[in-house]
Amino acid sequence: MPSPYTLSPQQFAAVSKLPGPDRYRHFVSRVADWQSVWGLRNEGGWVAAGDESGTSAFPVWPHPDYAAACALGEWSGNFPAAIEVHDFIDSWLPDMAAEGVLVAVFPTPMLRGAIVPAAQLQAHIHDELSRIE
Repeated sequence: MPSPYTLSPQQFAAVSKLPGPDRYRHFVSRVADWQSVWGLRNEGGWVAAGDESGTSAFPVWPHPDYAAACALGEWSGNFPAAIEVHDFIDSWLPDMAAEGVLVAVFPTPMLRGAIVPAAQLQAHIHDELSRIE
């Protein structure tokens, strides 16, 4: 799996301030380019988010620095971990769709991520990969 791209403090700040739909598009483009999706985990497994109704969402980021910035509060003590993009779209996302788990794409410490169905994210990443591969 390729190393993450270099992310300057200026890029980090500028992209983090984008509205949710723009961060979503940035996520899809970057994970296709760099072939990695980043989540947060610890020795016990991956972190997930949930709402009052019991709906689960799996948070993902395009770079480990964005994930690390969200390792606060209930996610404190977790660390960024990579998932190869083809494994993510061929295995992870179909499993999430089957289990009714949504995806929280690119949350920030201060803002919610774009919450989308796994099948929608799968289609968007697949389309972007098809465009560049």
